[in-house]
Amino acid sequence: MNGLGASQLDLFLNFSELSLLVFSAQWKLIDLRPAHRHFLGWEDSTIDSFHFQDNFLKPNQLDLSQFLGHFNQKDFVVKNYFWRDVNGQVTGPYETYFRIKKERGQIRSLTAFVKLSEKTDKVEIPPHQKYKIFIADGLPGLIHNLNGPLGTLTGRIELLNIKYQKISEFNELLKMGFKLQSMLENLGFKIVNERYFQPVEINLNRLLREEIKFLETDLFFKHQVTVQERLTHDIPQFQMYYLALSGVLSETYHFFRNFVYEDQEYVMQIGSFNEGNQTGFYMNILGDFHLPAELNLRFPVTLGGDAVKIAQQKVEGIDTAFLSYCLRQNQGTLQLSGRKEMLNMRLEFPLLKPSNF
Repeated sequence: MNGLGASQLDLFLNFSELSLLVFSAQWKLIDLRPAHRHFLGWEDSTIDSFHFQDNFLKPNQLDLSQFLGHFNQKDFVVKNYFWRDVNGQVTGPYETYFRIKKERGQIRSLTAFVKLSEKTDKVEIPPHQKYKIFIADGLPGLIHNLNGPLGTLTGRIELLNIKYQKISEFNELLKMGFKLQSMLENLGFKIVNERYFQPVEINLNRLLREEIKFLETDLFFKHQVTVQERLTHDIPQFQMYYLALSGVLSETYHFFRNFVYEDQEYVMQIGSFNEGNQTGFYMNILGDFHLPAELNLRFPVTLGGDAVKIAQQKVEGIDTAFLSYCLRQNQGTLQLSGRKEMLNMRLEFPLLKPSNF
């Protein structure tokens, strides 16, 4: 890279869709590349007003000593970091490669390569997965169309059961009809609450029960996981985006599914809590687990922090950008860990109305 001329460097940066920022030993932004292209609105005419603390450290909830600690006795670090644009808005996280240059133990300069293609609020869907979106879009109408005929059938069977009480098959059919209605109600509850992007009244224990019931669509869960509820019953209802909570539970469960043996049985402990001004829920899965060959992981698997810290971490097999998005909605903190005998997750958040509601 050092052998590249300025024009060759700009060509490389344009080709690779990278931005290059050079900081002095005093943390002053002294160069932006490629030429004639801005970085989040910052350009040659505004470069002097870029402050490393305000536009980088604060958005990442770091002080200078914490940031330097990321290098961990190396001269480079690669992480997802937030940046503040020229209008004062925090954006990202973006994958950033930092390289620090020292002479006689003193910092001489800091170079950053930033890839601006990663966006927390945008989920890229491969073309061969698009059909899932099209199917999901039709589910509310499908539930409505099924409920009408099913209600009619259940009502007729109920009348026949009253009229012909000696025929036990009618009672069995009635039980199956009610079971089908319960399954449709569960699916409808989840879709209605997750589909509309607005806060809804949340009963945390009902949310957990409905989400666990929905997990029975996974036949492994239905037949090989025993659920133990440990719910606290004095949690007040609150306003929140439903997906901000259910999304964390669903993403974590599907990540944990990578570690199970398909022919073994497991115990899931699901609980809620209300401690001071913090509330939340946890999920523990007990059993024997293995590391999936297709994922570059090793025990213990850990992930933790608030929305900023989660976005900065990369763990194969789990969408940290999506988890960060969910945590921002509820100002939450997530702790996730996995080892050979237990997988656990804990989400907690304040019982306050988030400012972005």
